[in-house]
Amino acid sequence: MITIPFLLLLLGSAFIVIFLLGFAQRPPDPIKQAKERYIALARLGRVQGEAELRDRVESLAERYPGKSYLWYLEWLVTDLERAKR
Repeated sequence: MITIPFLLLLLGSAFIVIFLLGFAQRPPDPIKQAKERYIALARLGRVQGEAELRDRVESLAERYPGKSYLWYLEWLVTDLERAKR
């Protein structure tokens, strides 16, 4: 028969493992998320969406030089979201 101390030890161990797994997860990649969001909003296939994204980022880089890649992606996603309204 399972005793209460053994059950508490088992539950405590499970809690510790779950707690530590939470720290082991990688933080979300904002560039990957923005790319996925752009492709979903553009309603294109992955290859076409990435090609269009690359072209649009290049044109934005010419208009607004010196910004980060994430800034360009967020600008494009915001622009598509605004156009969908």
